[in-house]
Amino acid sequence: MLIKAVDLSERSREANAATSPVDRSSTVPLYVQIRRRLLSLIAGWPDPGRRFYTDDELCRMFGVARMTVRAAIGEFVRKGLLVRTRGTGTYVSLHRVEEHFSPRMDFIDQWAIHGRPLVLEVRALEFVPAPDAFAAAMGLESDARLLLVERMRSAGGVPVSIDYRYILPEVASSVTRQSAGRHSLLDLLAKTVDLDHADMTIEASQAMGAICDLLELMPGDPVLVRGLVYYDTAERPVMTGVSYYRHDQSGYSIRVPLKTRTAQNDASSPRPAEGGPAWGRLAHVKQILGRSGWGEGDATASATGDPAQRGFES
Repeated sequence: MLIKAVDLSERSREANAATSPVDRSSTVPLYVQIRRRLLSLIAGWPDPGRRFYTDDELCRMFGVARMTVRAAIGEFVRKGLLVRTRGTGTYVSLHRVEEHFSPRMDFIDQWAIHGRPLVLEVRALEFVPAPDAFAAAMGLESDARLLLVERMRSAGGVPVSIDYRYILPEVASSVTRQSAGRHSLLDLLAKTVDLDHADMTIEASQAMGAICDLLELMPGDPVLVRGLVYYDTAERPVMTGVSYYRHDQSGYSIRVPLKTRTAQNDASSPRPAEGGPAWGRLAHVKQILGRSGWGEGDATASATGDPAQRGFES
């Protein structure tokens, strides 16, 4: 069975926020506000067959001039997210993708199958002193040097996620700027290390600071945050990190086994025991996910290029 949860009240609040007048007292420029709100409306559009808002409706909705709205709409038409049809109006040509957890975590293939191939932009690939929480998640001393891979995932010109990964140097020989821009990091790591399992956590949060600019969101917009620690067959942590997702671009479907698992399956798919070493490592990542101001501090430092403060993972 595939499990999916939908919070209709949350969707309603998001729609109200996206269709409210622009905030003229905000430090975010008016055109940027309009563009980001339009992107949220497009990404969350419920029915591709239903006509999108007219220019006049958007002018009244945002409280701005028609020329400003037409410029933003034109940008999305050129990117292929909207289609204008003479005599019938404007329509959305975008759909959400659900990522299915699997042993390979083959998200690149999954998006391609849905007709929305991912574009991977490697924003950073360098050896850096790991932030304390990520060093602790790897069982290392503070400021241990790890390979940081910072990637932006987008599809059809729309940001999907910003990912930050910290990798042990001794298993990262196959991870280059070129390979990381084309392939799954798990596939690359599998060339040098025998991966066994991963601990993950997924939480809801709000966009802040640099996350807003990277994912083209307004402050306070919802984001999905995924933290992770990957292990080899010797239970050694080899990669950790965190990803921020636009809530309107992707979701997760999870198959939940209900029958008793065999001893063999239990042994091949270990899970962290609460209070144990693995649980403790994941807890360090969860500390980051629980800090509502993380995007304002560590994330901003990462985006501004201070490698000692980078807090993202991809």
